[in-house]
Amino acid sequence: MEKIAFFAGETVYYWSAIVLTLAALTAVCFFLSLYLGKEGNAVAAFGVIPLALALSLVLARLVHWYCRADSYDGFSEAMVPFSPGGYALLGVFAGCILAAALTRLLHFHDNLPRMLDCMAVAGCAGIAVGRLASFFNASDRGQIVQSAKSLPWVYPVTNAVSGATEYRLATFLFQAMVALVLFIALLVFFSRKKRRDGDAALIFLLIYGASQIVLDSTRYDKLFFRSNGFVSIVQVLGAVALVLAIVIFSVRMVKARGFRFWYVLLWLAMAALLGGAGFMEYYVQRHGDLAVFSYSVMSVCLIFIVALALLTRALGETTQRKA
Repeated sequence: MEKIAFFAGETVYYWSAIVLTLAALTAVCFFLSLYLGKEGNAVAAFGVIPLALALSLVLARLVHWYCRADSYDGFSEAMVPFSPGGYALLGVFAGCILAAALTRLLHFHDNLPRMLDCMAVAGCAGIAVGRLASFFNASDRGQIVQSAKSLPWVYPVTNAVSGATEYRLATFLFQAMVALVLFIALLVFFSRKKRRDGDAALIFLLIYGASQIVLDSTRYDKLFFRSNGFVSIVQVLGAVALVLAIVIFSVRMVKARGFRFWYVLLWLAMAALLGGAGFMEYYVQRHGDLAVFSYSVMSVCLIFIVALALLTRALGETTQRKA
């Protein structure tokens, strides 16, 4: 149930929409600050923003319609601008990346990785604010928790059928906190003078992707692929983002230092840890009463993967090939 902020004539304004608007403004302001400060290209900065906003709205609704087609009367009704319905954050990521790529093809700028770096850092700030919109509706929560009755662990929601108050895991708040911490870390990293363009975006994919593998699993309203109805699209793409960052860092490491046999052990360790995280996802779906144990093990696996991936990146920073 959406909480109403105020009425303006016959128009109803909801708190969640206001928070999401503030989140978009936060991301835009940080992007302009970072990009203009580093690149100084106002044409590219002010050219990519409206394109990214338009593409994000369309693709975010498209992803939501794909996963929740039963919420709409049809595709054409779902895609009408500003029509009732939801939006998926995945579509925002796709819209921003596509906008950055299109402005590069149009020669608005000549450094796609640098623009993606700025988008990644600014995006973290926007996500940290945007997730707070769930304070004003029943979205982005996990299972009922009996052992806690207060933030940050749970937040009450009214059961639409029984009218009873349920204390469910405040997944949205954990997502906001992860995004905030990642924003601060990336902002510090971005301020470094000796930094490879594109690394901030890759580190964002690595850490944010890993965090969503765990956090999206806890949601009771996660988005599924139509082909099976039980595999979370966010978890799968989070794993893809994590693996993509690892592959790029690994290629750099081999190019910079030459191939070493122990690299294979490093890659096998990361693969085993990812497999362990995947198994715990399978396990928690069948043993919900052991959720704390399952998510703890899954989190430890993913934390070690991130640490090993960052080690791989650090090893790839060597600019001269070693014999």
